[in-house]
Amino acid sequence: MDFMEHWERMIQEQELERDRLRVHQITVQVDDKKKSKHHVRKKNSVIEYGLVERDLHDENLLGRHQLYFADRETLAQQDRMKVKTAFGELGNEHAAASAIFPYLAEHFPRFLEETPFAISYNPFAEAWIIEGTLPPGTMGGVIYIALAKEDGTLLMMFGTK
Repeated sequence: MDFMEHWERMIQEQELERDRLRVHQITVQVDDKKKSKHHVRKKNSVIEYGLVERDLHDENLLGRHQLYFADRETLAQQDRMKVKTAFGELGNEHAAASAIFPYLAEHFPRFLEETPFAISYNPFAEAWIIEGTLPPGTMGGVIYIALAKEDGTLLMMFGTK
């Protein structure tokens, strides 16, 4: 298999993975300043997300293993934004999505462009991990967020390059 065939196969796999994440949708209002610097209007933005079950032995988790199987203290050490807020109990991925996406729309709207989002549950930290995605074949970083299940505390938020 030559380089181009390998590259095309990798892009197809990335497209399939992103399609699997388009299971659920939530609509949030985002400030739209494109038309005018002074006049801000609200626009609806549809955010797609899906639950991803993480396997401890998955070789694709290399480098992200510390997020999906870390304890709460380790997650808190990864926090780079230093935002302290809580959203209330988050019993499932829909509650986590309903809490974090409106918050991102208000405070960090550029991160919403990383849709669809993968939401995973970390049983060691009892936290929801929200991860942005990039279009297939695109290089760059994504946002990672951890929310405590019992009270919705924002444990960690950082972006990669």
